[in-house]
Amino acid sequence: MQSRTEDFWGKLEITNVTECTPRSVELYEEYSKKTIADTIRLRMKNFEKADINKKRELQAKVEKEIEDFRAWLEETKNFERSSSHYVSVSLKSLLLGLPVGLQVAQLFGAILDAQDWK
Repeated sequence: MQSRTEDFWGKLEITNVTECTPRSVELYEEYSKKTIADTIRLRMKNFEKADINKKRELQAKVEKEIEDFRAWLEETKNFERSSSHYVSVSLKSLLLGLPVGLQVAQLFGAILDAQDWK
Protein backbone atom coordinates (compact mmCIF):
# COMPACT_ATOMS: atom_id res chain seq x y z
CA MET A 1 0.00 0.00 0.00
CA GLN A 2 1.39 3.38 -1.01
CA SER A 3 1.52 6.06 1.69
CA ARG A 4 -0.23 9.40 1.31
CA THR A 5 3.21 11.04 1.34
CA GLU A 6 4.25 8.96 -1.68
CA ASP A 7 0.93 9.86 -3.37
CA PHE A 8 1.74 13.53 -2.71
CA TRP A 9 5.15 13.27 -4.39
CA GLY A 10 3.55 11.40 -7.30
CA LYS A 11 1.12 14.25 -7.90
CA LEU A 12 4.08 16.61 -8.06
CA GLU A 13 5.56 14.24 -10.67
CA ILE A 14 8.56 13.40 -8.51
CA THR A 15 9.46 9.84 -9.37
CA ASN A 16 12.25 8.95 -6.96
CA VAL A 17 10.44 9.32 -3.64
CA THR A 18 13.28 7.97 -1.53
CA GLU A 19 15.53 10.82 -2.67
CA CYS A 20 12.83 13.49 -2.32
CA THR A 21 10.97 12.66 0.87
CA PRO A 22 12.93 13.94 3.83
CA ARG A 23 13.63 11.10 6.23
CA SER A 24 12.56 13.32 9.12
CA VAL A 25 9.07 13.64 7.59
CA GLU A 26 8.77 9.87 7.14
CA LEU A 27 9.87 9.26 10.72
CA TYR A 28 7.50 11.89 12.09
CA GLU A 29 4.57 10.38 10.19
CA GLU A 30 5.43 6.97 11.61
CA TYR A 31 5.68 8.44 15.12
CA SER A 32 2.51 10.55 14.99
CA LYS A 33 0.41 8.21 12.84
CA LYS A 34 -0.67 11.33 10.85
CA THR A 35 0.45 12.80 7.56
CA ILE A 36 2.60 15.89 7.68
CA ALA A 37 0.05 17.70 5.48
CA ASP A 38 -2.74 17.09 8.01
CA THR A 39 -0.48 18.23 10.83
CA ILE A 40 0.54 21.42 9.01
CA ARG A 41 -3.03 22.28 8.08
CA LEU A 42 -4.32 21.85 11.65
CA ARG A 43 -1.41 23.68 13.27
CA MET A 44 -1.61 26.64 10.86
CA LYS A 45 -5.34 26.97 11.49
CA ASN A 46 -4.86 26.84 15.27
CA PHE A 47 -1.96 29.28 15.26
CA GLU A 48 -3.65 31.81 12.98
CA LYS A 49 -6.70 32.17 15.20
CA ALA A 50 -4.84 32.11 18.54
CA ASP A 51 -4.15 35.11 20.74
CA ILE A 52 -0.64 35.69 22.08
CA ASN A 53 -1.14 33.54 25.19
CA LYS A 54 -2.58 30.66 23.18
CA LYS A 55 0.31 30.95 20.70
CA ARG A 56 2.77 30.56 23.56
CA GLU A 57 0.84 27.55 24.82
CA LEU A 58 0.85 25.99 21.34
CA GLN A 59 4.58 26.61 21.06
CA ALA A 60 5.19 24.96 24.44
CA LYS A 61 3.19 21.90 23.31
CA VAL A 62 5.30 21.64 20.17
CA GLU A 63 8.50 21.92 22.23
CA LYS A 64 7.25 18.97 24.33
CA GLU A 65 6.28 17.05 21.20
CA ILE A 66 9.73 17.61 19.71
CA GLU A 67 11.33 16.28 22.88
CA ASP A 68 8.99 13.25 22.87
CA PHE A 69 9.76 12.63 19.18
CA ARG A 70 13.50 12.85 19.92
CA ALA A 71 13.16 10.31 22.73
CA TRP A 72 11.08 8.03 20.47
CA LEU A 73 13.83 8.15 17.82
CA GLU A 74 16.41 7.09 20.39
CA GLU A 75 14.29 4.36 21.96
CA THR A 76 12.56 2.95 18.88
CA LYS A 77 14.97 3.67 16.04
CA ASN A 78 18.24 3.50 18.00
CA PHE A 79 19.33 6.98 16.95
CA GLU A 80 22.28 8.62 18.70
CA ARG A 81 21.27 11.66 20.77
CA SER A 82 22.83 14.16 18.36
CA SER A 83 21.11 12.57 15.35
CA SER A 84 17.73 12.38 17.08
CA HIS A 85 18.08 16.02 18.13
CA TYR A 86 18.84 17.15 14.57
CA VAL A 87 15.94 15.17 13.06
CA SER A 88 13.40 16.35 15.63
CA VAL A 89 14.46 20.01 15.65
CA SER A 90 14.54 20.12 11.84
CA LEU A 91 10.75 19.68 11.88
CA LYS A 92 10.05 22.38 14.45
CA SER A 93 8.70 25.09 12.13
CA LEU A 94 6.51 22.57 10.33
CA LEU A 95 5.13 21.23 13.60
CA LEU A 96 4.39 24.76 14.78
CA GLY A 97 2.51 25.43 11.56
CA LEU A 98 4.65 28.51 10.97
CA PRO A 99 6.37 29.07 7.65
CA VAL A 100 9.86 30.33 8.43
CA GLY A 101 11.65 31.73 5.44
CA LEU A 102 10.70 31.56 1.79
CA GLN A 103 11.64 27.93 1.15
CA VAL A 104 9.60 26.62 4.08
CA ALA A 105 6.66 28.83 3.08
CA GLN A 106 6.86 27.37 -0.43
CA LEU A 107 6.99 23.86 1.04
CA PHE A 108 3.84 24.61 3.07
CA GLY A 109 2.09 25.80 -0.08
CA ALA A 110 3.20 22.78 -2.12
CA ILE A 111 2.09 20.30 0.54
CA LEU A 112 -1.29 21.94 1.06
CA ASP A 113 -1.92 22.45 -2.67
CA ALA A 114 -1.09 18.82 -3.38
CA GLN A 115 -3.53 17.67 -0.71
CA ASP A 116 -6.33 19.65 -2.38
CA TRP A 117 -6.34 17.24 -5.35
CA LYS A 118 -8.09 14.62 -3.22
